[in-house]
Amino acid sequence: MAQRTLDVQYYIWEDDMTGTLLFQALHAAADRGVRVRLLLDDNTTQGLDPILAALDSHPNIEVRLFNPFVIRRPRIGYLTDFARANRRMHNKSFTVDNQVTIIGGRNIGDEYFGATAEGSLFVDLDVLAVGPVVPEVSRD
Repeated sequence: MAQRTLDVQYYIWEDDMTGTLLFQALHAAADRGVRVRLLLDDNTTQGLDPILAALDSHPNIEVRLFNPFVIRRPRIGYLTDFARANRRMHNKSFTVDNQVTIIGGRNIGDEYFGATAEGSLFVDLDVLAVGPVVPEVSRD
């Protein structure tokens, strides 16, 4: 439903049904002319490089990685530069048109939305916020 902007940031983004569906929704929004900014912590993006590069090639999508690993494969940053590589971004937010945001503890993955075959579910809380806090979250 976004008309102008989507600002999205997550610590974990799984390459599963939930992650794929949300990637597709972000791409569809960009195709409608929505400016999409996606910030992911690089700690859990293994295997996502082709998808992230494809998204970033869209003129309306900007993908950024927080604290990217200098050496992508194998990811040996914890061995070679532990102090830097151990600095992570645990923020989770989904902000639409600077009008409404969802913030909380839920990452993007089937186990966070009850969509696993095993029925496992992480119990994380989210908050839907409107008002002056929304532009602050977007700026973050």
